[in-house]
Amino acid sequence: MTTGPKLRLGKTLVPGVLAVVLFALMGVITLNTGFGTMTGYPEGISITSEIGYAMFDMTALQSGAMNIGDTEPFLVSFLLIAVVLDAALDASLVLAKREDAGEPVTALSTTPTDADSSGTAAADGGVDQ
Repeated sequence: MTTGPKLRLGKTLVPGVLAVVLFALMGVITLNTGFGTMTGYPEGISITSEIGYAMFDMTALQSGAMNIGDTEPFLVSFLLIAVVLDAALDASLVLAKREDAGEPVTALSTTPTDADSSGTAAADGGVDQ
């Protein structure tokens, strides 16, 4: 017979309570923050080209009198997003690896396993011995 879940009180409850308090605090800060009026970019300016010129320090190629100054915050955001996405891709590859008895297993292995050593045709068209 199984029993229902039980609430663990004590030290194990503290991280959950702190997470809820932090979430509520961030919600209150977000709701009470004034963002001011929204302004757009000048007509005919490409923010993508401005970020590219800032990335390679080509200030002479920026859009002249109507250029968007101080594009470095955009550049920092762009690079941080790139690093985070790269880390997420690496983590997904690590999590996607399979191991069988401590040995890495490839997804399309042509070597027979103990369960499949019947000598049938392999995935590459050859016959396993």
